[in-house]
Amino acid sequence: MQANARDVSVSWQERWADPALTVLAIELAVAIFIISPLGVLAPRGGLVLPVVLTALLVTPVLLTAVLVASNHGAAKAAVFVAIAMIVVGIGFELQHPSVLVTWLHLIGALIMGCALITVVARAVFASGRVTYHRLVGTLLLYLLIGTTFAGLYGAVGLMVPHAFSGMPPREDGPAVIAHVLYFSFATFTSLGYGDVIPMHPLTRGLSNLEAVIGQLFPATLIARMVTLELAGRHRAETANAR
Repeated sequence: MQANARDVSVSWQERWADPALTVLAIELAVAIFIISPLGVLAPRGGLVLPVVLTALLVTPVLLTAVLVASNHGAAKAAVFVAIAMIVVGIGFELQHPSVLVTWLHLIGALIMGCALITVVARAVFASGRVTYHRLVGTLLLYLLIGTTFAGLYGAVGLMVPHAFSGMPPREDGPAVIAHVLYFSFATFTSLGYGDVIPMHPLTRGLSNLEAVIGQLFPATLIARMVTLELAGRHRAETANAR
């Protein structure tokens, strides 16, 4: 009986793991490019912003993240830790916004990003045919790298005074998160408008590292996808020839 239940659970996880990559990629893109900028414009205080963010975005993102990491014990444990930190941060924000709330959100996002990067990278770069969900997984991996660096920038910015020029006050959590996301993806894509500038050696080193990864990622990704597709076609032709 227990064995059958485990088999059903594993089958359910395997069935929905690939579609979960697509769902998480869409939700993460909405969070980065729509919800985060709008959060800066929303009025501070009250229940409106935390409740709306939790209902429309945070909850489905966290649930999908758990599903993506469901077959990886360490990654799933890290996701649960990140969920706990984000939920505690939301609870504190309902009572009184503070730097602690920003800390909890940034560290939670950093932990979840590192865990999911490991899981998604294995799924994307593993051997096998190139499928639609694997291609979407490459987009998800790209977004996860950018958000993880945003978490790093935010954490360093809270610890080190004047780590950045052009950042909002540390107490304004939504604005800080929106600005580090903006800076991270501007750096990742080598865009760099110059309105947010790293001033500390540590933040400059991190931004240089992210810029290098941003340059290497497309070339490495394309080379790997082409190699996997050619290998898959060769195996299919060999099997048909037999």
